[in-house]
Amino acid sequence: MKPLFSGPLKIGLYVLLLSFSRLLPAQNSGSSLEEGFINPPESAKPRTWWHWTNSNITKEGITKDLEWMKRSGIGGMHIADVASGQGQVVEKKIYFRSPEWLDAVRHAASEAERLDLELTIFSSAGWSLTGGPWVKPEQAMKKLVWSEINVKGPQIFAGRLPAPPSNEGPIRNLSRAAKVSDTEPRFYKDCIVLAFPVPPDDSDIRQFAPVVSTGGGEINPEALLDDDLNTSVAIRSGKNKKMVWIQYNFEQPITARALTLASRAGIPVGRLIVSDDGKDFRTVAVLPGAQLYRAGKVETVSFPETSARYFRLEFTGAPMRPADVMAETNTLPDSVYTFSEIKLHTGARINRWEDKAGFYHLFNYEPVASQEVSSSSTIDPAAVVDLTSQISPDGFIQWKVPEGNWTIMRFGYSLTGSKNRPAVPAGSGYEVDKLSREYTEAYIKEYTTPIAKALGPLYGKSLQYVLLDSWEAGMQNWTDNILSEFKNRRGYDLTPYMPCLSGRVVGNSDISDRVLWDFRRTLADMFAENHYAVLTEFLNKQGIKTYGEASGVSLEILEDALLCKKYVDIPMGEFWYRALHPELMYYQDIRGASSASHIYGKKVVAAEAFTGGGFESPYTLKKIGDYWFTQGINRFVFHTSAHQPLDTKPGNTMVGIHINRNIT
Repeated sequence: MKPLFSGPLKIGLYVLLLSFSRLLPAQNSGSSLEEGFINPPESAKPRTWWHWTNSNITKEGITKDLEWMKRSGIGGMHIADVASGQGQVVEKKIYFRSPEWLDAVRHAASEAERLDLELTIFSSAGWSLTGGPWVKPEQAMKKLVWSEINVKGPQIFAGRLPAPPSNEGPIRNLSRAAKVSDTEPRFYKDCIVLAFPVPPDDSDIRQFAPVVSTGGGEINPEALLDDDLNTSVAIRSGKNKKMVWIQYNFEQPITARALTLASRAGIPVGRLIVSDDGKDFRTVAVLPGAQLYRAGKVETVSFPETSARYFRLEFTGAPMRPADVMAETNTLPDSVYTFSEIKLHTGARINRWEDKAGFYHLFNYEPVASQEVSSSSTIDPAAVVDLTSQISPDGFIQWKVPEGNWTIMRFGYSLTGSKNRPAVPAGSGYEVDKLSREYTEAYIKEYTTPIAKALGPLYGKSLQYVLLDSWEAGMQNWTDNILSEFKNRRGYDLTPYMPCLSGRVVGNSDISDRVLWDFRRTLADMFAENHYAVLTEFLNKQGIKTYGEASGVSLEILEDALLCKKYVDIPMGEFWYRALHPELMYYQDIRGASSASHIYGKKVVAAEAFTGGGFESPYTLKKIGDYWFTQGINRFVFHTSAHQPLDTKPGNTMVGIHINRNIT
C-alpha cells in the first residue's frame, strides 16, 4: 500500500510537526502529534499584527476584524497604533490615548475575551519601541558630549569652560565645542571635568597652514578644520567624473597619525595617499566606506606614523545618501561629496573610536584594532586630574595649573533627540532612556495605567501581552549614573580613561581599546537589564507577559541579543518576504531567537513574519514559511492585518503581506 505521505511532502510535514510539537503537552504516541497537526491547539495558531492606521478606527470594524480572525484560524492579534497605511478614512477619527481610543481598546479586549483570542498591545505608538509625549527631556535617550580648551602653566586659571554641545541629534563634537543654533531644543547636564598634559605629538593642523586643492580647484579649508559639524564644503570632481579628490599641501613635511571625516551623506569608499613631491604617491589608509544603517557619520581612521608634504584623499564610491548631496549642490552624486570635516591629526587617535565608544554601531571590532603609538602621543592615566568638584553650575572653574601645556575637558550629556515612530502626534514623544531602570519603569507605568483603568478586569486576562518591536530608536551611550554602573560591573573607575571616549589614547592603544570594550560591554548589559528586564518584571507583576524582538535586526545599539531575549517571555525574530539568504541579518536574528528559547527554556519562539510583501499567494508564502520553521520558529506573527474600520473594498492597507477580511 502506498504511504499517505511520501518524498518532500513527508519531510515538510515532519518539519512542521516538530516546529509546533514543543507547544503540545507531553504525549506517548505519534497519533497525538498527527491529531494536533489536523486540529492545532490555540498555542500553535499564528498571531498577527493588527495595525490601527492614522487614527481610522471603528468599534464595528474591530468586532468584524476579530470575528474574521477567529474564522480564519488566527489565534491572536497585536494592536499597533501607527501613523502609516492608506485606504479607508472614517468620518470621526479616534486619537491615541484619548478616552475614545481607550474605549476602543477596551472593546477589542472584550471581543477577544468573547472569541477566545489572545490580545497583545505594542509598547508605544508606532513601532520604534518605548517613547511617548509623557517622557520628559531628562528621561529621554542621552549621548556623551564634551568641550575642551588648552591652557599653559604655571598659572591660576579662572574662567568659564566652553559649554559642550546641547543639540539634539547624533554626535556633534570632534575636539572642541561645536556651535549650536539658538532655535534648537536644549538639554544638558555636566558629568565630569578632567585635565591632562597635552601629549607632545598633538598639534592643531591649522598652524601648518595647508594649501587645499581639489579636482575643481583650490578651496577654503576653514569649514573642514573648525571642529564644527554644522559647516560644510562641497568637493567637486572637476573634469574627472570618475574620481573626487582633496589634497592638503604643506610647505614642510608634517607627521600625521589619524584622519577624521564627517559627512551628512555618509563616508564614501576611498583611500588616503601621501607623497613627498606631489607626483609619486603611496597608500597609508583605506576608508571603511558607508556602513549599514549609517547616513550622517563621523569617522576617525588611524594609520602608522607618516611624514609627508602632500596628503590626498581619493573617493571612488558613492556616498550613503546621494540624494542629500544632490539637494545641497544640484550636481550629480558621482561628481561631488559634501563634508563638514576632513582633519588630519598629528597626535594619535583610537582607530574608529566613534564606533567603539558607542556613538555608532560597528559590526565587527576585530579588524579595527588601533595602531601601536609612542608614549609621546598618549595620555598617562596617572597624570589625569579630576576637577569636577571645582566647576560651578555656570561652568566657571578656578585651578592652579601646573607647569606645561594642559587640556581641560568638560564632559556632559545631552539628548539624542530620538522619538517613537511612526506615531500620530498624540502618541509622539521622546524615546525613553533605555539605560535607566528608573526612567524605563516610569515610562511603562505611565503608559499602562490608563489602559489598565479602562480595561478593568480584562487587563491581564483578555489583554495578555505587550509587544516590544525591533529597536529603531537609534544609538545611546550615556545615562545619569553610568560611571557608577561601570565601576560596579567592571571593577575599576572609568574616570581617568574618559578621554578614550573622545578618541584619545590613554596608557597605550591596547589599554584604550580594552577600556572601550569594557564600556561597550557595560552598555550591552545595561540595555538588557535596565530596559528589557525592567519592562518584563513590571508587566509580569500586573499579570501581563511580553513578546520581544529584543532588540531585532536594526542593530542600532551595542546589544547582546541572547541576553536581551532572556528578559522577554516570548523571544522573537523577524523575516521579510524575499529574504531567504543565510548571509542576511534575518537569519542571525531568527537563529538568535531560537537559541534564546532553548538556552532559557522558553517553549514559544515567535517571528514577525513576511514583512515587506504585498498580495502574494498562500503557496508562495508557504515556501518561505517552511524555511523559517526549520530555523526554529514555532509561532508566526503575520505582518500584517491592517484594521478595517469600514466594509468598503479593497479596504485598508499597511506595509507588509495584506491579510485581512476585505481581501480574497
